[in-house]
Amino acid sequence: MENYKAFLKNEVEEFRKTGHKFLDKEISKAEFKGISGGMGVYAQQDQRSFMIRLRTPSGLVSKAHLKLILSYVQKYGLEKVHLTTRQAVQIHDLEIDSVCDIMKDAIDHDLFTRGGGGNFPRNVSLSPLAGVDKAEAFDVTPYALQVGNYFLGNAPSYKLPRKLKVAFSCSEEDTAAASVNDMGFLAVSENGVPMFRMWLAGGMGQGAAVAVPYPSLVRPQEVLYYVEAMIQLFIAEGDYENKAKARTRFIPRRMGTEAFLECFDKHLQEVKKTHQFEEIEPVLSEGSSSCEDLNGTCIAQRQEGLYTVILHPVCGQLAAEDLEKITAFVEPIEEAQVRLSMEEEMYVRNLTSGQAKELQNMMAHMMQTPVARTLSCVGTPSCQMGILQSQKLCREILAAVEKAGLCDSRLPMIQISGCPNSCARHQVAEIGFAGRKVKVGDQLEDAFQLFVGGSVSGADTHMGELQGVMPARVIPQYIVELGVLLEQEEKSVAEIAGCSCFKELTERFLVS
Repeated sequence: MENYKAFLKNEVEEFRKTGHKFLDKEISKAEFKGISGGMGVYAQQDQRSFMIRLRTPSGLVSKAHLKLILSYVQKYGLEKVHLTTRQAVQIHDLEIDSVCDIMKDAIDHDLFTRGGGGNFPRNVSLSPLAGVDKAEAFDVTPYALQVGNYFLGNAPSYKLPRKLKVAFSCSEEDTAAASVNDMGFLAVSENGVPMFRMWLAGGMGQGAAVAVPYPSLVRPQEVLYYVEAMIQLFIAEGDYENKAKARTRFIPRRMGTEAFLECFDKHLQEVKKTHQFEEIEPVLSEGSSSCEDLNGTCIAQRQEGLYTVILHPVCGQLAAEDLEKITAFVEPIEEAQVRLSMEEEMYVRNLTSGQAKELQNMMAHMMQTPVARTLSCVGTPSCQMGILQSQKLCREILAAVEKAGLCDSRLPMIQISGCPNSCARHQVAEIGFAGRKVKVGDQLEDAFQLFVGGSVSGADTHMGELQGVMPARVIPQYIVELGVLLEQEEKSVAEIAGCSCFKELTERFLVS
């Protein structure tokens, strides 16, 4: 490991030189991005400041890493960090030398950025309640970490067509979105035997697709064989010429689903002949808490008398002072754990009832109802790919909902992406928005595509229906009127989406 760390540090120093060449305009934005993505770094839209993505493995943030991240925030005088929709931590508004210094220091503390972007496997997503969920078949955490470590060790040698995303969900709720990733595993108990259901070649963004169900269950001990088979298939069959169709989801569309699965099985058999991986034995989960949840953001664990508290900073932007308070709170609690979710949330686990109440009181501004837990990608001006200010819309919606007294209404979490890339997974949201520009009269106007009725679960994952395009300026009022309608009809979004009253309301706000 020490040799690998030394290798990564040398990469950082070479990257530092590349960063200064970019700033001096010796290389183009595209050339820099082609290098920086694999390092987990992106230039922001001003082309002078930078963002770094710390790959907290599958959202597990140790106390040591929590303190380390806080130290960076304090050292560079930052106001916040961003909790991402891929269970990582992003630090924004840094100079290139600060970025490189953080990268090198983080390597010394076993916190990495390599492969955090670019054409590499991304952070392996994991259900934030894995290991404590009352509904889980077994704890999938060891398998997510095993795959993440495997990717990290191989990141410098990968030459993939584009990024690859792998997910592990611990129950049918599919909180890691296994059914819409390039590769997804969901824990089940088959006649008392721990197994994985598996999906292949799904993904969000342009040409989004629900993943293809694999016809057989997978032994947890063999997970890495299946993962390596997918890597080999992607290298062999992925599109290296057309970036827009370079993700795995386009392969079964080209080959046909049956031929794709046959191709995968051929790679799997070859991998089993040529590789030997460590096998981790699964253990069926036991025990269930009889205590009731304290409220919607405090969950009773399967371990008797222990709770998980969910903290949701608005738009995923965790203020420096809140990070400091959380770090100080968990430090003396020996069993406390911190995990990040795919909804830009922080889960503080293994708390007693008293500790949970104390944390809730301390972070009352983060104890949120479903609509107040609305998530948004970072958007412009931070994101180089962004089209619109998704976080601005998020805050405007929340302000309008609060003013209208609808925080406790039937409105669900809303998922907002600043562009079609779907970092907020808007296509599978109950209510999802994707930023774009639209011509209204003679003027280009900020607008969002509206998706309604999406769902992610082990039993039923499906895309929402595109309703049309809505000007950004009217969306907060639309959400308020929708909230009022949901209360009047006593229905959820899914229940009302097919009704004429919903269609009439929505069409009033759409661009004709």
